[in-house]
Amino acid sequence: MSRPQTAQGLIHWFQVGAGIRWIRRAAVLAGTLAVLAGSTARAEVRVVGTDLLGVDVSRVLYEFSSRAEFPLALTLDGSRPGLDHLKSGTADLALLVLAPDEARAVAGFESVTLAYHCVVVLVSAVVPLEQVTLDQLRDIFGEGGAGNLSRWGDLGLGGDIAASAIVPHVPVAGQGITAEFFRQTVLQERPFRSSVVRDASPAEMALRLAGDRRALALAPARPSNAPGLKIVPVAVRTNEPAYSPTPENLHSGDYPLGLPLRIVFRRESERMLRPLLRFLLSDDFAPLLEHAGVIPLAPAARRQQSLAFEKL
Repeated sequence: MSRPQTAQGLIHWFQVGAGIRWIRRAAVLAGTLAVLAGSTARAEVRVVGTDLLGVDVSRVLYEFSSRAEFPLALTLDGSRPGLDHLKSGTADLALLVLAPDEARAVAGFESVTLAYHCVVVLVSAVVPLEQVTLDQLRDIFGEGGAGNLSRWGDLGLGGDIAASAIVPHVPVAGQGITAEFFRQTVLQERPFRSSVVRDASPAEMALRLAGDRRALALAPARPSNAPGLKIVPVAVRTNEPAYSPTPENLHSGDYPLGLPLRIVFRRESERMLRPLLRFLLSDDFAPLLEHAGVIPLAPAARRQQSLAFEKL
């Protein structure tokens, strides 16, 4: 724009020039704000998977999302749908519980163990049973097995308890995966005996077992506030060591009745997911897992898993 020669034209020239300069500055400012907004805004991280953890876990994850300004969208409606979402690219991270023969389904993804579902064998503290094998459990709980273990003497116990009948207990259908996991892995799809007692809740099981030397139960964990019960170590076979369901024995594979809860994600998403991964493996999140009926990794193992993320 050429500079005018008259006073009136000069005034108009300054006004127009100032307007153009203001428009340009405004455009630059708007562009800068847009860039800043784009750099700070974060798309929702889509988390899918198991429906076995309960509403408290979902609530705490949303609280973490708000506190850490880490937007989450949760769809915890089952491991199989979750795996499908992850494979199709409609999810960023999945919490999956898969049968042992399905572990290959997550090949090509990063897979980290978060905790374990397990089957715990319980008896009354008055029963002098020191260990049990998988074969013995199969013949106590399963229909149509080769053996027929129905009395404590069949497990090698002597004295006045030897002739006492064993009454097997399992949770009712819908109370977690304990009964179904045991049926698939130990009974090898055979049904439970008709004599098996179904307990509606851990509290009901604890009440029935306390002081009852006939009962032998399968549970996801030892019920809280149940000092009258004890956990029976499990051996794979006779003459092999028996192990208790500690976090260390589950993680090493020594305890034979554990099923991992896995964190599964794409390797290229690790940096974006790192705050969430750290929280899932933190000491703050572990009690939520225990409350949901699963056994979290031991603290040392959780720290080791967290450090491994930094190297991806």
